[in-house]
Amino acid sequence: MSAARTARRRLGASVTAVLAVTLGAGLLAPPAGAAPVTAPAAAPQSPAAGITVPNDLHLVSAGTTGFLGYRTVGDVPEYRWTSHLDGTSRVLGPGAQFFGGRSDVVVERKETQNRFALHDMSVPGSAPVNLTYGDSRYGLAGVAGKSLVMSYRDHNGVLDVLLMSAPSAGSTSPTTRGVALPTDARLQRVAATTTDTALLQYARGTGSATTYHLAVVDLATGAVVETVSTGTTQPRTGVFLSDTLVSWITNPAGTAPQLVTVPRGGGGSPSSVPLGASPAGTQLDLALLGGWAAYTLKGGGVSDRSSVFHPLTARSFGDDGTVRLLDHVDSTAPAPDGSLLVRGGSLARGEGVFRVAPGADGKPVATLVAGTGTPTRLDLLSAGVPAVADLDASGGRATFTWDLTRPNASGTVTLRHTATGRKAVRSFSYQQLGAASRLTFDWDGLVAANTGDPGGFASAGDYTWELKAVPLNGIGPELSRTGTFEVVRKAGAHDYTGNGSPDLLARDSSGRLFRDDTVKVPSSSEVYSAGRVQIGTGWGIYDRLEAVGDIAGGPAPDLVARDSAGVLWSYLGKGDGTFAARTRVGAGWKAYDKITGGSDLDGDGRSDLVATDTSGVLWYYRATGDWRAPFAGRVRVGAGWSGYNQITALGDVAGTSRGDLVARDTAGVLWLFQGSGTGQFAARVRIGAGWGAFTHLVGVGDADRDGRNDLYAVGPSGSRLYAGTGNAAAPFKPPAHSSVNSDAARFDTVF
Repeated sequence: MSAARTARRRLGASVTAVLAVTLGAGLLAPPAGAAPVTAPAAAPQSPAAGITVPNDLHLVSAGTTGFLGYRTVGDVPEYRWTSHLDGTSRVLGPGAQFFGGRSDVVVERKETQNRFALHDMSVPGSAPVNLTYGDSRYGLAGVAGKSLVMSYRDHNGVLDVLLMSAPSAGSTSPTTRGVALPTDARLQRVAATTTDTALLQYARGTGSATTYHLAVVDLATGAVVETVSTGTTQPRTGVFLSDTLVSWITNPAGTAPQLVTVPRGGGGSPSSVPLGASPAGTQLDLALLGGWAAYTLKGGGVSDRSSVFHPLTARSFGDDGTVRLLDHVDSTAPAPDGSLLVRGGSLARGEGVFRVAPGADGKPVATLVAGTGTPTRLDLLSAGVPAVADLDASGGRATFTWDLTRPNASGTVTLRHTATGRKAVRSFSYQQLGAASRLTFDWDGLVAANTGDPGGFASAGDYTWELKAVPLNGIGPELSRTGTFEVVRKAGAHDYTGNGSPDLLARDSSGRLFRDDTVKVPSSSEVYSAGRVQIGTGWGIYDRLEAVGDIAGGPAPDLVARDSAGVLWSYLGKGDGTFAARTRVGAGWKAYDKITGGSDLDGDGRSDLVATDTSGVLWYYRATGDWRAPFAGRVRVGAGWSGYNQITALGDVAGTSRGDLVARDTAGVLWLFQGSGTGQFAARVRIGAGWGAFTHLVGVGDADRDGRNDLYAVGPSGSRLYAGTGNAAAPFKPPAHSSVNSDAARFDTVF
């Protein structure tokens, strides 16, 4: 042992009281022989009104005139001192760590340095006192009052502990006092729980022979004035010292946490009481407040676990039971006046820093001294929901955000179409919220009738959003908020539901009409149906059914149907997947063997109709936009069309912005006729052979949502989507498989 250490050890005598810890049930009785417990004096200063601190502030220490806290900005801790006197919350110097221990003195240590600066925060603007201990092997173990607890273990395992404080008058060297702990001790914790003493926790021995001890150290002299053995069980985080008691929380294997108190001076027996079930590994904190012991699981406000220890609870040493002071605790710091500062919150008063001290009747009360402006209950701060979501302009997607008061929550967000009830539901956990407590829903524009159903694209119209979230720490009720927004989009060709994606219509042999809402998402080449819906019966009276686009200026595309007498009828789309009652267009349509519509052939923005008569002449009917008389008189286009067994209006597939046609000849060759914009067509261009395998060719519109019109082909061997290229020489990409109308054999018409 060094001479210096021997000299320091002579500075204080150790009074050791080795006490057996007896665990028992029942109320916590006053320890035998203990002096009467009195309430601490009130704080000498009243807190300034209206103090505000950041919501993510964590307490480090508390003094008489203010408190030290920190928050993380980026990856860097930001320390600040908040004054009770003037209400300021001042950020301290960057690039340093700051410590405190129950006083107004804040200790600054620069990173990677063993030099310290003592700041007296009760005197704003005062110069710091710089301290450097000559032996760089000593490191900072903790701060108690205005003293730094320094420790060093040499290569032989010998521990040396000293107290270091500001130089005395007339000196430039720091004042040091040796602390005579056993040389084989392993220092574990420094607690500053009274103004003139520190509580040092240490261990001795190894393995099963390890014992744990609490040393009460006089800060003025460094003398160990009392030592208490806690046995072979290590105290939990909470260790505390008052003028009359030493107390700690222990949790022997297989037992509930125990609150243990021992009278100071060695004149009484220990007393203990179970605190209730505790989640494995939890670390409870402890403070003595007059005749009460307050305990809590710190971090409850940001934990994702529910625990009965999240509240700050005070238990009487007498028979007054327990008092719930706060609903959760983030961090605590004992103050010089005997009170406890707590960064926490309650459902009634919100988040902030509270001073907890005995009230007039002796029972502890929590008084708010600095608020954060944030409620403790899980709540919605703001909703980033657009009033109008234009899904056509945004590529079919929309982003919604909701900012919550805290991240420890899980739940669901639902977007629901008011008219149909179809919805998009997303579950979220606290991992998705992140530290910013922001929920982001990047909506892909899909909705479904029920969970597990194939999703279809969202229709235009009114929507509600609903956010439900459960606080994972069990504090407060479930959050439930709703709001509204609108989806707008332009109805495209074959889009009868106003959701921006084409619908295919099909009639079976019994005259029932069905609609399949097609879906093509970027992650898959396949086209699928969002669900087949029967939309009517009695359609067997017609021998020709054609989707002809929007001919009447309504909200959705329309269709025409010819009966056996040659009368043509129009059915105007209502935009909800159904059609209005039929309107008679006119008689004499029996002369035509092929009818098709959906291409704007004259550039007026309306879909026109063409038909071939039995002699092979092609006729053009311009749409008027008037549902009562939807077509103008016919105009002859030209003869020679009898060689084709199917013609299909596609809209623009050649990249010219004019409506085009494709026609299949009897040999199965498909030809492209580019529209001129005047109701006429350019010379045909051969697309390819083999198209005779299909029974129906449908100008379905933009099925793959790339801005170009596509061709849908249906046949006994299955359905295919031929995506448009915008290139007249090769107008279609290779076919993509589709499950829509894979049962085409049951239908006599697909359009």
